[in-house]
Amino acid sequence: MPISRTRGWLRASSCSSLSALLLLPPGAFAQSTTEISQLDTVTVTADRETTPSLLKGSQTLRETPQSVTIITRERMDQQNLQSLDEVLQHAPGITVQPYQLLTTGYYARGFKIDSFQQDGVPIQMGQMASPPQDAGIYERVEILRGANGLMQGSGNPAATVNLVPKRAPREFLANSELSAGSWNRYRGLVDVGGPLNESGSLRARIVANHEDRDFFYDVAGQKTSSVYGTADLDLGPDTVLTVGLQRQRIRFTTNMAGVPFYKDGSDIGLPRSTYLDVDWDRFDWDTTRVFGGIEHAFGNAWTAKLSVNYQNGDSTLKYAGANGAVDPATGAGPRLTGGAYKFENDQKSIDGYLNGPFQLLGRRHEATLGWNYQRASLEQFSASFLTPVNQPVNVWDWDPGSVPEPGIGPYASRGPTRTTQSGLYAVGRFSLADPLTLITGVRLSRWKQEGAGTSTKLGNELTPYGGVVLDIAPQWSLYASYAQIFQPQTQTTWDGKTLDPVKGTNLEAGIKGELLDGKLNTSLAFFNIRQRNRAQVDPAYPCAGTACFYISGGEVESQGVEAEISGRPLPGLDLSFGYTYNTTKYLKDAQSQGQAFASFTPRHIARLWANYAFPWDGGRLSAGMGVQAQSAYTVQSGGLTLRQGGYALVSARLGYRINRNLSAALHLNNLFDSFVKQNFQAA
Repeated sequence: MPISRTRGWLRASSCSSLSALLLLPPGAFAQSTTEISQLDTVTVTADRETTPSLLKGSQTLRETPQSVTIITRERMDQQNLQSLDEVLQHAPGITVQPYQLLTTGYYARGFKIDSFQQDGVPIQMGQMASPPQDAGIYERVEILRGANGLMQGSGNPAATVNLVPKRAPREFLANSELSAGSWNRYRGLVDVGGPLNESGSLRARIVANHEDRDFFYDVAGQKTSSVYGTADLDLGPDTVLTVGLQRQRIRFTTNMAGVPFYKDGSDIGLPRSTYLDVDWDRFDWDTTRVFGGIEHAFGNAWTAKLSVNYQNGDSTLKYAGANGAVDPATGAGPRLTGGAYKFENDQKSIDGYLNGPFQLLGRRHEATLGWNYQRASLEQFSASFLTPVNQPVNVWDWDPGSVPEPGIGPYASRGPTRTTQSGLYAVGRFSLADPLTLITGVRLSRWKQEGAGTSTKLGNELTPYGGVVLDIAPQWSLYASYAQIFQPQTQTTWDGKTLDPVKGTNLEAGIKGELLDGKLNTSLAFFNIRQRNRAQVDPAYPCAGTACFYISGGEVESQGVEAEISGRPLPGLDLSFGYTYNTTKYLKDAQSQGQAFASFTPRHIARLWANYAFPWDGGRLSAGMGVQAQSAYTVQSGGLTLRQGGYALVSARLGYRINRNLSAALHLNNLFDSFVKQNFQAA
């Protein structure tokens, strides 16, 4: 049976003490890092910082007619970002909502992000019970905002997140990190790699880490262990074979309940340490990923790459938590609800492409031809408690150890849901004149979903793409683009036909700059996104209970402005700033015409990080400061309007490089002890 947990109260944040989005008192996080090799050996090169790999071409950020952000390994280390949640919380224009479908939800431009890649290979993340992602294995995280149906296939016009893992280096490196922080957060990481033979044709790298932590609320805790290994083998001067394995194990005493509101939507004023679950809550994940690829460089500057990815994940959840709003007159209302569940996630992905230049009409152009395939299976098992736990919860005097852990009955499942999609894609970058480049592309997709006696298919779905880049100066370009993406629907019409897919279109125009020999990138973008064909209940056929017929009549719009500056404007100063203005609206909807369709998306979002290495003493001393600011937002639920006011969360860093092999840093987060509500859910 599906998990359904509705309630009229906020959920306290469940992220780490390092995240500025949390409900934290002033605190400190001290980190010492031991590095056997020089720090420079693990710094991402400038080319990689300005050339996103998710587009599978040689274009730089300035040559890409969409908004792209790259968060490098260096920045993750500076800010001590240790999970994907923390990385995206600091990314321009991204909002993070924990505990959505038992995983974390990421949003951009008003839409949920459901397009992810692992080193350019499309993968599924964010589906039910997806595990948290440790950031220690990644070299960088690339974010393309807007629709990316050309490379991805189906999805929302939100963004594509590409996770680029660490590669085996050609020179020896060895790094170790030890950290300790608020709420008993302890973490250790070892990163070792280099050549395995004298010629350097065989290289390997291993990254292992373990983290043990509590949270700012009582009882909950989490242990995470991860091992990642990869190897590169030069099969010849122009061919590289890559293989790798990743294992991750998480044991989590979770907090499913959060903190309730009164029934009128007002704040009860419970302490942020409140824990309204039981002490035997647990949510465990075991994930294995195997990947490989082969890349060949031809003599005429053409390259070919084939990548494969397989991932298997098993998770179990057993919990009981308070559910329901509180009556302000009596204090009654919440009761324990819970259950036991198992989830089996299995996915396979393949991506292969050919990229290179060609001559036409006396000018040099570039083409990319490729194909990718995904097959994902999710099966959910549920079991009932043998002893009922449905009892009242006194939110002012709750003992998490007062309820004995019940046994569970046999697990049952309706069978797996399998989703398969594949697609051919082609992209051309045509140099029409010295200052003008035209980018055109098209994808032909097939999609199929089977499960619980149902089957939905889409064949030969065409996804176009177009863009222009005009160089107005050696360092400045104007651009415009049209991108599309589709999202299949499973609802049916009165005569049994499946609705056509939702179509998302992304119009974007702006200006980009690549300054100081590529050390500083700037961009200003204006975007308009429309999503059409959204399912609406057919007014000619009123619902009979839960049985409804549908039409493709809904339409929503998201529009706004984005500005970003990133790079090194001055010697020793690393700067990243992003600002987003975004509004959303239902254009066609039977119930919500004219209202905001993503009211939880703030109109204003600003992200700032600056780190400066002082020029004296060889730049050993460095200091950083970050700000995460956003305007107020509201959520309409259960006839109530729940509101989170605008806020700014401030963080700071002080670092010192003791010698070439040893550095230490002190991180202070949420300096002004801001209290932030997250993830409203109402009954």
